[in-house]
Amino acid sequence: MTKPLVISGYALCWNERACIHDDQGRFYEQFLPGSFVDSIKKRNQTVRYLHLSSLDFASAETGQLTLFEDERGLSFRIELENNHENRMFYNLVKDKEVCHVSVGFCNAEYEEEIKGRQRMRYIKRTDLVEISLVKNPAYKTSYVQIGCNNRRLELISKIDKALSR
Repeated sequence: MTKPLVISGYALCWNERACIHDDQGRFYEQFLPGSFVDSIKKRNQTVRYLHLSSLDFASAETGQLTLFEDERGLSFRIELENNHENRMFYNLVKDKEVCHVSVGFCNAEYEEEIKGRQRMRYIKRTDLVEISLVKNPAYKTSYVQIGCNNRRLELISKIDKALSR
């Protein structure tokens, strides 16, 4: 049996602001601690490449994706079967072709603040749909790396896998 491929990182860090553009112009968005805590309990998130649903390659439901909110932000661990397709994604991370992560979410509960011409949105709760490996994230401190050096996340991953059997 071949050893699984593991990648991990932070999908976003708390209190970081991202500049978002919508039909009303530009605004800033910031996730608050606890934003995803209810959502990640559902274990229905997927991992994608560049937000393309046709390129889902892991899920929380099957125990491949472990998500955890800690004092820094939303951390994740992905364990992939060692096969040709998954090695392609793994090597994109290993070769630093893809270094960041983005989140897809819906049903956000937020507070909006307007100061002068600047809009700021503070997200308090939301449903996390997916995390995506990307090159240009909205949240610049997000990252993905090969392996996992987060002991708490490793333990949660083992529990998740046991529950998904």
